[in-house]
Amino acid sequence: MLHRDMAHAMPRNARKPPCILQENVLSNSPSDTLAPMIEKLRLHAELSEDDRDAVLALPSVLRTIEKRRSLIRNGDTPEHCIILLKGFAFRHKTTVDGLRQIVSFHTPGQILNIQQLFLKAVDHDIQAMTACEVATIPIEAFRRLAAGRVSITIALVAQAMVESSIYRQWMLNVGRRDARARVAHLLCEFAVRLGDKGMTPEQAYHIPMTQHQIGDAVGLSPVHVNRVLRKFSNEEILEKREVLFGF
Repeated sequence: MLHRDMAHAMPRNARKPPCILQENVLSNSPSDTLAPMIEKLRLHAELSEDDRDAVLALPSVLRTIEKRRSLIRNGDTPEHCIILLKGFAFRHKTTVDGLRQIVSFHTPGQILNIQQLFLKAVDHDIQAMTACEVATIPIEAFRRLAAGRVSITIALVAQAMVESSIYRQWMLNVGRRDARARVAHLLCEFAVRLGDKGMTPEQAYHIPMTQHQIGDAVGLSPVHVNRVLRKFSNEEILEKREVLFGF
């Protein structure tokens, strides 16, 4: 049985309008709105104050996205880069039978469609896992910025390479690790990525995904995911509370 969050199969010839432009527009972004993206880029390259000012000067619009709404759909040809500012999102592929495989989770500061700086069409879907705030930047403006600033180009390429490294770990996760290791890896990865915001290993953290979504990411049924989490709790490896997990 398909989970209700799963995307419904659509005829291949059906026209699907870009989702992001249908959401609520709050305003033109204030000058510091893109600060989360700058902090992410600074993890990968040294950016000068001039680089920072150039990023903040990019034309951007702040938008709100409701939980479970699509930000990008398979087959779209976006004209804007989408920066996740608040909330969480996930990337997924769907089979012709409607079965979903989540291939990545995304945290604030990430450029959700960084590949659109080099590629035209999108070959996957991106969905809001929680209510989100995003900034949209014209792709051509972003390309001009990257073309004129080597440090920003290095940071963008490095970010894409880090994402590729994470994908390889996910392939290993689904292909070779057992259920226990799959779930443990996902939870640890998420903690590390939240650590970019200054979280320490001893702190509790919120897991915004459901057991269905964890299962779709690690190739397990929700029942199997629940069983693994219960074992972690019983072994005192994990302290699971309703407030921590979005179940």
